[in-house]
Amino acid sequence: MSKSANITTIVKGLGFGIAIIQLLDIIIHAATNQLEIIRVTSNVIILLWLAFVASGRANIRFRGIAIRSISLYLILNIIFLESEGLTNAEQGGGFRLALFLLMFLTLVLSTALAYIYNRSLN
Repeated sequence: MSKSANITTIVKGLGFGIAIIQLLDIIIHAATNQLEIIRVTSNVIILLWLAFVASGRANIRFRGIAIRSISLYLILNIIFLESEGLTNAEQGGGFRLALFLLMFLTLVLSTALAYIYNRSLN
C-alpha cells in the first residue's frame, strides 16, 4: 500500500471515529433529556469540519479552518463547564466524567487528524 493510501485510510478512520463520538454525545443527551444547546453546537461544529475534510475541497485554508473548528469546540465546552459546573446535578451531583472523556477523545483525535491531513497537503 502506498504512503498516500495509508494516509487516506488513517484520515478516513479518524474522521469516522470523531463523527461517531459527536453523534454518540448528541444521542446520549437526547436520550437522557439533557440536550444543551452549547454542547450540541460544539458537536455540530466538529461534524461540519469533518464534512469539509471529507468533501475533498480542503486546501491551503485547511490548517486555519481546522484550528478554528477545534478551538471553537474547546471554547464552547469550557463555557458550558463554566456555566453548568464540573458536576451534573441531574445525575446526583456526579463528576461529568463522560463529558471529559468525550472532549478528550474529540480533541486528541481531531488534532491528530488535522496534523496528518495537513502534512499530506505539503
